[in-house]
Amino acid sequence: MNTQSQTLKELQALIKAIDEKRSSSEIADSEREVLELTAVALRDAERVAIAAIQKQVIKNMDEQTASLNAQAKVIRAKVTQINKTPKVLDSIESVIKTAVKIVAAIAKW
Repeated sequence: MNTQSQTLKELQALIKAIDEKRSSSEIADSEREVLELTAVALRDAERVAIAAIQKQVIKNMDEQTASLNAQAKVIRAKVTQINKTPKVLDSIESVIKTAVKIVAAIAKW
């Protein structure tokens, strides 16, 4: 993408130079016509360069999104695994409390 962005910068610099020359009152009509055609061609090339950069950016974003989704899946799995321990402890606590209530009830008899 570096060469694409460099190409885009060069095209934009050329367009600017052509526009400055076209606006000059010191050039002949035939030269102005050639400069206008050149400006149109350069702007078309600029659009093509921008489209290529956009495609590359979208491709990069898709790749990064896929990577982030994979990492998020791993994180969700770890969180699920970590959450299982407190649930087991809660179950054990409930069993122990019930056992204590039973032992306390037996002790009262």
